[in-house]
Amino acid sequence: MHLRNPLKDATTAMRAGMSALILASLTRWFLRPSTRLGPDVVDAAMGLLYGVAIGCLLLSVALNRRARPR
Repeated sequence: MHLRNPLKDATTAMRAGMSALILASLTRWFLRPSTRLGPDVVDAAMGLLYGVAIGCLLLSVALNRRARPR
């Protein structure tokens, strides 16, 4: 398994971004606020996943642009 630079490929970055986007969208259903798990924790987890998704998707766009010859 090659773990040195996993996000150097545009398709890998796109897959990671789309996975994080799906997880962030499903966070509201899986992490319900309760007495132990407050709404701030749920919002923080959702925000983190959306941030990772946006970052990975922007990285994949940049890698795709760099890979294509003009």
